[in-house]
Amino acid sequence: MAKDPIVQEVRAIRKAIEQQYPDAASFYEHLERQQKAYRKRLVRRRPKKAPRAQAS
Repeated sequence: MAKDPIVQEVRAIRKAIEQQYPDAASFYEHLERQQKAYRKRLVRRRPKKAPRAQAS
């Protein structure tokens, strides 16, 4: 099987992140800081309404 360059790039980035944030708690704190820093860029969608059940 041929190696996909995109998959290799994603794996390399993941490995770099794992080295920078070795445990889940530190990675989660990093994500929270990023969310606060880029709050205006985040997209929030309204929840979709559930379809009404039809009586038979």
